[in-house]
Amino acid sequence: MDDRSRVTLSIAIVLAGVLLAVAAASLVSEAETDQASGTVIDYGDRDTLWTDADLSGYGTALDLLEYACEFNGLSVTFDDDGAITEIGGVANTDTAEWGLWVVYPGSIEWVHLDAPYDYDPEEFTITSWSYVAEGEEPTVAVDYSGNPIYGYQQKFRVVSLSPSITEILASVKAENVVVGVDSYSNYPQSIADAAASGDIAVVGSYTSPSFELITGTNPDVVFADSSQRSHTNMVSQLRSASVDSVLLYPGEDLESIMDNIFIVGTVINYGMAAEEVIDDTYEVIDLLADKVFTPEAGGTVDLMISLDPDISPWVSGSDTYMSSISSLFNSNNVFSEWGGWVHLTSDRIPYANPEKIIIITTEYSATQEEYDYLYENLPAQWKDTDAWRNGEVYVICESAADLVQRFGPRTAQVAELTAMILHPDAFDTEVPKIIGDDYEDYLEFSTYMSYD
Repeated sequence: MDDRSRVTLSIAIVLAGVLLAVAAASLVSEAETDQASGTVIDYGDRDTLWTDADLSGYGTALDLLEYACEFNGLSVTFDDDGAITEIGGVANTDTAEWGLWVVYPGSIEWVHLDAPYDYDPEEFTITSWSYVAEGEEPTVAVDYSGNPIYGYQQKFRVVSLSPSITEILASVKAENVVVGVDSYSNYPQSIADAAASGDIAVVGSYTSPSFELITGTNPDVVFADSSQRSHTNMVSQLRSASVDSVLLYPGEDLESIMDNIFIVGTVINYGMAAEEVIDDTYEVIDLLADKVFTPEAGGTVDLMISLDPDISPWVSGSDTYMSSISSLFNSNNVFSEWGGWVHLTSDRIPYANPEKIIIITTEYSATQEEYDYLYENLPAQWKDTDAWRNGEVYVICESAADLVQRFGPRTAQVAELTAMILHPDAFDTEVPKIIGDDYEDYLEFSTYMSYD
C-alpha cells in the first residue's frame, strides 16, 4: 500500500468516528432483526453454552431453560419464589447470581427479567440464563445490528470487509476459510500474498465494499465493521440477498474488541481459538498493569495522541481505540472532554500542555534523520509544550502505524508499546522516539501475539 492510500485510510477512520453516532441511530430495526432459535446458558467471562430449539414448542422461557438443561445433562434448582439458584453445579453467591436476561427486537441492550419466568421466548431476539455479578451484564449475544450470533451452521467461505476483521480471522486460525478481503487487508503477510495472487478475492476497499465482488465469492458469511456507514448499508443489502452477514461493534475499548473476537469465533465455530486469543490478551494487559502501577513507574501522564504533525491536527478525544488503550496504563488524555477524533485549532495544544505526544503517521520512515526533521519542524504551538521541551514526542510510523489503528487481536502489542512510551522506567527495554517496522524488537510480553 502506498503512502497516499495509508493516509486516506487514516482519514477514513477519523471520519468514521464522526459519522458513527449518526449511523448508530438507524442500525437496529425491529422488522429486520432475526430471532435466535434456542437459548444461551452463560457462566460468565464469555463461557457460554448454546442450545438449539424451536421456540414455538415452548410456552415460556422457563420451559426452554428446562429443555436446555435436560438436553445438556445439567441440573437446575429454584428457590421458593421460583428464582434460579443453581445451574450445572454453579450456585448463587453473595457476589453473583443467575437470572434471565433478554434482548428485545430492535435493540442491542440486555434487559433483566425477574421470576417467575413465564415470558414467551418468541417475544425476544434472544434469551440468556446468565450468571453475573451486580452491575455487570451477560456475554454479548447479538451483533451491532441486533442479530443473534448463535445458531449458525459451520462456515467454510468467509469474507472480511476490514483489516481488523481479517486479523481476527487469522488469529483464530481461520485463514483457510477466508475467500474475500478488503484491499487494505495487508496483515498477516499470508493473507496479503493470497490476495495479490488471486487466491483470495479483493472485494473492494475498506470504505467502499462491492456487493458484486462480495457475492461473487459465494460467501457463507460476511463480517463488517459498524464504524463504517458503507458497511452498515452493505450488511442490509447482503441480508436482503439472503447472505449471512455480521456487523461487529466499534472497537473503541478493550471489552468491545474482545467481544468482536468472541463474536467471530462463535459465528464460524472457532470458539476455542477465540477464547485463547482473548485470554492471552487479558494476561498481557494484567502483566503490563502490574509493571505500570508501581512507584518506580511514576504518576499519571498527560498524553496527546495525533494522526499528523500539522498546525491543526486530528487528535484523539475519548472513545477512540488509542485513548482507551492508553487509559489502561495511568495516563490522562488531555483532550478527553471531546469524543472521537477531533480537528483542533492550534491554540488548544499549548493550553492542554501534554507531557507526552504520540504521533501516528505514514508519511515518515523510522529513521533518526526523519524523526529529527519532524521534531524540529513541528509548529510553534507544539513546541510550547512540556512534551516538546523535554523530548517526549514519539512517532509511530510504517507498519506500526497500521498496528495501532486496528482494533483487533494484536491489541496486546499496542498496549505494550503504549505502556512503554508512557512509563519507560517500568521496563527493561527502552523504545526509541520513532517506531516503525521494527516494533516487535521492543516487545517482551506480547511478541507471540503477532498471529502471522
